[in-house]
Amino acid sequence: MSDARSHRRLNDAPLLVSYTIGDEFAAALTQTYDIGLGGLAMFSAAELAAGQALRLELELRGDPRPPLRLTGDVRWCRFDPLLGTHRIGVEFTDRTPEQESQLLGYIDMMYKLRDLGVL
Repeated sequence: MSDARSHRRLNDAPLLVSYTIGDEFAAALTQTYDIGLGGLAMFSAAELAAGQALRLELELRGDPRPPLRLTGDVRWCRFDPLLGTHRIGVEFTDRTPEQESQLLGYIDMMYKLRDLGVL
């Protein structure tokens, strides 16, 4: 996720994320704990292998548009014994300019709300 570090990251406003592995598994619902233009970090009850391709749907709070649909690859997975769940890093793949714009707009809006004391 090298390009993600050159942009602001949102780590204090969790998002709901639904992720799917292929067509044979039902979608799992979880939340993020860090997100940027290049990818996200999320919690998961399941251990996911590095390189695993995912389809993602992000619920951008306050955005009236449908969930943001992205694809990504698992980059790392670690079990967190304190939380009893896995922490997973996902790098976005094949982002369109529209997806980038929507994601950056959301992150910027959340920063503004935090600066105003709303969050």
